[in-house]
This record gives sequence, C-alpha cells and structure tokens, in this order.
Amino acid sequence: MKSKFGSATVFGLALAFTIFAAVSANAAGTVFVGGCGTPSFPTIQDGVNHATAGSTVDVCPGTYREQVIINKRLTLQGIAVGTSNQAIVAAPAGGVVANTVSLTTGELIAAQIWVHDTTGITISNLTVDGASNGISACSPDLVGVYYQDASGVVDHIVARNQTAGLTSPLNGCQCGLGIFVQSGVSTITGKAGTSTVTVRDSSVHDFQKNGITGNEVGTTMNAILNQVRGQGPTTGAAENGIQIADGADGEAVNNTVIDTIYSPCVSISDCAATANGILIFDSEGISVTSNHVGNTQGGIAIVGDGVSSADNQTISSNVLDGTLVFDGIDVCGSNGGTLNSNTVAGSGQSAIHLDSTCTTIGGPAGGGASLSNNILNEACAGILNGTSGNTIAASNTFFNTTNTTLVGDSCTVSQADIAHLADGADHASIRQSPARP
Repeated sequence: MKSKFGSATVFGLALAFTIFAAVSANAAGTVFVGGCGTPSFPTIQDGVNHATAGSTVDVCPGTYREQVIINKRLTLQGIAVGTSNQAIVAAPAGGVVANTVSLTTGELIAAQIWVHDTTGITISNLTVDGASNGISACSPDLVGVYYQDASGVVDHIVARNQTAGLTSPLNGCQCGLGIFVQSGVSTITGKAGTSTVTVRDSSVHDFQKNGITGNEVGTTMNAILNQVRGQGPTTGAAENGIQIADGADGEAVNNTVIDTIYSPCVSISDCAATANGILIFDSEGISVTSNHVGNTQGGIAIVGDGVSSADNQTISSNVLDGTLVFDGIDVCGSNGGTLNSNTVAGSGQSAIHLDSTCTTIGGPAGGGASLSNNILNEACAGILNGTSGNTIAASNTFFNTTNTTLVGDSCTVSQADIAHLADGADHASIRQSPARP
C-alpha cells in the first residue's frame, strides 16, 4: 500500500526529527571535545567552559596536552568512537605549571585535572598521564586528579606517571600523587569546605609518593575496586598505595595494591623511610576490608602519632603476601578496633603487630584490639603483641611461624627464608603525604 505521505513530506519529517534530536541533545547539556559530535570544541578546557552546570562533556579518543580546571557540576568522560576508546590528558608541550596550592601546607600543586569548590563531578574513562611533565625539582607537587573542597565520583580512569624528575624519579621528593582528595579553607572562597569522593574501578600506577590519597578533616574518600601499583624498587620516595590521613574519613575496599618498594630500605636498620600498601594515618574508624596487598615493605599500616586519633579501625578479610621488611598488618598508636579473617603470608617481621612504638592521645600506646579468625603463614611471629588489653581469640591459626604469639615489639631469629626482621624501631619514619609542615 502506498503511503499517504509523499516523499517530500517524509523527507521533511525526517529532517525535522534530526533537528529535534540535535536540539534535544544540546538542551540536555552534552558537548563534545575532539570533533566526534556537535557542538564540538578543540580542548577539554574549552568544552568544560562552554558546558552548562549539570551537563556532560564527552571527550573523543585522542591525546589532549592540557591542564583542566573544573568548578561546576558536570560529567567529564571519554567515549568510544568505532574501535577507539582512549582519551588521554597529557602534560602540555612546555610541561605542567602550578595552578593551585595545598589547603593545609600552602605547597604549590600542578594538577592535571583540578576540581574545586563544587559538587557532583564525575570523571570517567580518561587516562591522565604525567609523563614529560617538565618538573625538575620537588615543587610543584604533580597531581593527576585533584578534588579540592569538591565532591563526586572518579570511575574507570587511569592515573599514571605522576613523578618528579626529567628522566627518572627525583630522589627525596615527597610529591607525585595519582588521585588526591583534600578539604580545608578554600583558596577561592576563603571558607572551610568538604570533599566526598568515591574512587572506584580505576588503575593508578607509577606514581612517586601516593597512589590514591584522602587527607584532612572534612574529607571522605572511599577507594573501591581499584588496582594500584607502585614503581617497584625506587629511590624517589617511600610510596603509599592508598592513604587516608589527618582526620579524613572513608574506606578502602576490594582494592589490589602491589609493588610499593623504597629501594634504600633493605633492612630495618637502614630504613630511613618505609613504603606501605595501605596507610591509615591519624584517622579513626576506617574500614579496610577485602583488599589484596602484595610485594610491599609494609602491608597495611595503622599509625597514630599523637596529633590525632587513629583508633577503632576495622581490618577484615584482607589478603597480604610478600611484606618484604616490616609487618603484614601493623597497628601502632591506635586503641581498639577489630582485625578478623585476614590472611597474611610471607612477612619480614610479623604477620600482625599490635605495636607500642607510636604515640596515642591521652593514654597508653594502643591496645584493646580484637583479633579472630586470622590465618597467619610464614613470619617470625604470627602475632607480635606489644600492647595491653588485646583479645586474641583461639580461632586464629598459624602456619610456618617461628613464634605463634610473641609478647613485645621485636622478633629476631636466624631463618634463611625470612630476610629481614624487626628491631623495635620500625615506625618513626612512616610519612604521610603531603607531610605536615
């Protein structure tokens, strides 16, 4: 049957529909970067600047040599075009420059993507590459993605090569962060702000100091299902794969953290600094659960230095293997908390250390922890118990440990397959990043 619509009418309807669809897309606030859609802009910053609050910036596959600043609610995401699906934010041709400062130390920061003083920012499917950044000194501090008094979600991104030094990591620089979430008094508004950011399903590797970091009171940083890999043996800085510090809240759940190794630290006696898989520093009530931490100098370290509390942590269902120098799980200067259902194998000192060598606010140096259902294999001590009031259940099981439970803060034994053992002076040099001024 012949259509009652003539061909010209059909064409007109089709054209009208096409125009309507384009207008609808633009009304929804979608803009493109790189020419794979309309309206299109040549740089990510142009796209962000032209996007209205609540809109989406779709980044076409390609390499964008720029630093990006976001201060309004939007979604920034890489998109696939055909079989191509990688949009890379790379250092500009002349290198990165400082574009903000730390809210607590005033240290200059060169952020590749800087999100500040806003909420509802989602960053997804982007590679942020710090290679060829041009930084030849310890300042500015290179950060791949920096949420500063800002909230949102970082989802399926890659942050890599955030290091100082033109050809190799610059020794001694406590800088180079893959993803950093921080709260404080805003340099823009002058008011105290907050940051709540979930970092999930992302790959962070070859950073100089920290992979994923959440610092300061007012920050909640949830690290979930990420893969974090240090540089392996490096003289640049003692790395931390994931850090929650200085009063921040949050959790580390289902992450894999490997290869944080500060190469000058070969044995306890020569360790001026220590690289850790997961570091909780002066923050309390943090959940560290179901992570895999391997090939590190320190595994999961809970540290209180007497400035702020590190109490009441939940350390549960983690798997740790190959803690090369220190403890698989160390709880130092922290009161209370539970450590249950962890599997720890191949620790340089102890599988679990209830450590008295750090300072606790207003009381003894830690204690009151509850340990149950942990499986502890190959260590000088399965549990090294240096604090008081701990509850160590019979459900903990030990395999191939020189000592099952040993009272004190050091364990020494001649054992060929355990390379380096503790001498009781192991935690004075653990440093969070950025370090306190």
